[in-house]
Amino acid sequence: MRKKCPAFLVAIALLPTGARAADPPPSPVQDAWRVLNASLHDDAEHRRQALAGVATIGASNSEAVKAAIAALQDKDSLVRQSAALALGEMKAMDAVPALKAALDDNGPVSFAAAKALTEIGDPSGHEILIAVLEGERKGTAPGLMANAKQEGKEKLHHPGELVLMGAQDATGAMFGPASIAIPAIKDTLDLKGKGAPGRASAAAYLARDPDPYAIALLEWALADDNEFVRLEAAKGLGQRGNSGSISKLQTLLADPHNIVRDFASASIIRILDRNGEAGKPLDGPVAPVSSKKAIR
Repeated sequence: MRKKCPAFLVAIALLPTGARAADPPPSPVQDAWRVLNASLHDDAEHRRQALAGVATIGASNSEAVKAAIAALQDKDSLVRQSAALALGEMKAMDAVPALKAALDDNGPVSFAAAKALTEIGDPSGHEILIAVLEGERKGTAPGLMANAKQEGKEKLHHPGELVLMGAQDATGAMFGPASIAIPAIKDTLDLKGKGAPGRASAAAYLARDPDPYAIALLEWALADDNEFVRLEAAKGLGQRGNSGSISKLQTLLADPHNIVRDFASASIIRILDRNGEAGKPLDGPVAPVSSKKAIR
């Protein structure tokens, strides 16, 4: 005798597919990568901003390293330069072959790749750095220095760029990939009147303050009315924040400024990579970003 199917099973079977089981909401890390990937495939300015955020995640995250390596093939020179700077800041050993190949790119990209290789601990880019250090100075450096300078000039294709590149790098050494990714401020005087550079600087220093209360202050600063203060607070929480900071950072995934969204996303990923534990403050000088004009 054929058994009858229970009525409630028949009812479920007749429901539309979407009504049976709603898709689970994305996890915080999925949401963060959604934002970063959108930027990485947007216009050149947004791609540079995304790479500046990716640089803060670190080499322990293979997806972040892959994203930066892929950007070394970008059609835009400034994006490739940002990718090289990001990989150097991350100290991504897996990127060494790709960075060596980038030494044959145009001058600024080649210089960024040489810097990155040096930061990682690979000597392949030394001749580029020596060539930039020597610049257009008269006289010939002795021995191996002279040979390295000549090799560097040949790789750079346009030796006349050497002095300019060295001057530009004086700021790049402080700001890293963010140095060519920060959008311009429309009204600098108004910004100064509101004290935003001071607040951004304070957020950057708080990220290095060992007092646990610094985390609460950085979380509070996420609601600041200035994009650079929010950016610094988000970046600081990537270094110092804990699992409780994630939901607060998620509010910035809808920020009107792309670079704020990118840095908030990167910080969520950083916190999750250390299993939600609070990070330790870094030692050393602080160089907060306040404006494109200041960077130049």
